[in-house]
Amino acid sequence: MTNAKTSADSRSLLLAMTGVGLLAMMVQFPFSLNHDAAWHFYTALRFLLGDRIGLDIADINPPMALWLFSVPGIVAKSLGLDPAHVFRAFVFFVAALSLLLTRRALVELGVREERLLLVSLAAVFLLMPGYHFGQREHLAALLVLPYVSRACLQIDPRPFGRFEAGSVALLAAIGICFKPYFLAVPLLVEVWLAFRMRSFRSLVRLETLTMVTVGIAYLGAVLAFVPHYLWLVVPQAMATYAGFESGPWAVANEAAWALQLPLLALGIGVIACRRIEPLSAAFIVAGLGFLVAALLQQKGWPYQLLPAALFCVAAAVVQLANAPRWRIPMALAIGLAVLLPVLSNLRDNLDANGTTSRVSRLADVFSEPDIRSVYAFITSPRDMHPAVLSSGVRWADAHGVMIFLPGHIKALDAEDHNPRAAKAIALSDTYLEAMLARFAKSPPDLLAFDRLPFKLGIANSAQFDYVDFLQRYPTFVSLIGQYEERGSVGRFRLFQHLQGQWDHVLTEAQQ
Repeated sequence: MTNAKTSADSRSLLLAMTGVGLLAMMVQFPFSLNHDAAWHFYTALRFLLGDRIGLDIADINPPMALWLFSVPGIVAKSLGLDPAHVFRAFVFFVAALSLLLTRRALVELGVREERLLLVSLAAVFLLMPGYHFGQREHLAALLVLPYVSRACLQIDPRPFGRFEAGSVALLAAIGICFKPYFLAVPLLVEVWLAFRMRSFRSLVRLETLTMVTVGIAYLGAVLAFVPHYLWLVVPQAMATYAGFESGPWAVANEAAWALQLPLLALGIGVIACRRIEPLSAAFIVAGLGFLVAALLQQKGWPYQLLPAALFCVAAAVVQLANAPRWRIPMALAIGLAVLLPVLSNLRDNLDANGTTSRVSRLADVFSEPDIRSVYAFITSPRDMHPAVLSSGVRWADAHGVMIFLPGHIKALDAEDHNPRAAKAIALSDTYLEAMLARFAKSPPDLLAFDRLPFKLGIANSAQFDYVDFLQRYPTFVSLIGQYEERGSVGRFRLFQHLQGQWDHVLTEAQQ
């Protein structure tokens, strides 16, 4: 009888998890991939073709995400599958692995309503990201989830296989290595655990030793295989990337907006239970670590705040599983926190002028026979890089966006031209002139200029025009004379190289 009940419970859990997964797929696969995810997967594909990190392809973020994304990149290249679909499938695989290890920890913890809790966590981590599905922050949250869940086992030690412990630590280490700011998560979790146990002996165990070992090996790999990232990309970013930063109040306002519903759900849960459950506390500490990471980046961008929101809602779900009262208000608050990003994403992507439509129209242009390479003058990869990835066209520069330009503009607008401002201007000038010189020798088939009133990182961007700004560079004036404007798609003015158009005419004549 017991075996039959266990088998039935396992089947019901599998069906529920499959249902959540299918629902998440339905709201992800038909639509455009997240722009940052598209760029980082594109760089992984370029890396597989032999491009050098820090030279041929460059990003201010450490190369861990690029190396990890090379795994689905090999699949996409080998089987000739749609890269966006392969990437999403990879994220679902990571989620399945994470939830499988998390379930093991939940079973050992003996939490109430373990199966319902696991299904709820799956819904939170697969549905709530919305448009930010597949962002590094989303993946980092998934990868550290089993580690955070397992941390509670140290309070009242229970048997847990070394292989599982090592696997949990390896996944967490990979997620933390996406960005150095994510170190705040294990630091806070381990300090919380030590104070909870009234002993720092918990700091030395298989999980922590594994994470430290992976971190050291990763740093060694960066030094050995991609030194240009450390000696070229990082110094350049430190000199100019502050141009994207927002003020403290702006960041705080974004954080409050992103966390209002998760905090409401958690607040109701704490009041309902009159205590904070140990697993809920672990999730809160992890969320706080991710919040610290987001604040340290000084941008206030929604996807950077996503992991803090995810773990806050996850903590509310744990409280709900143990709440003797107010379960309906808690469930409603959790449901709103999870579903609003989904509905917002659906509303955008189903709109005739929404993200998916704009990306599709750009990809159609990029897929024309005479378009082999493109470059866009942008400070945000939104719309552009999903279209680049899906069309298979080549991006004509190492950087995905003009990362030096916001610092350049901010320095020009500053009343006092201090040495840092002068350095930002000089670095941006040097890079722009070198890029334009390359384009003069080998012109991209298509140039695009962002024409939206809002341009990320640029103050008074409604008055800023890329073409007008670039007129100060003689090489650009000569270069743009070789192009003809062919209209606009979404936010971009498109200019096609005249030689490419002539080649297209010849091709049509031959046919």
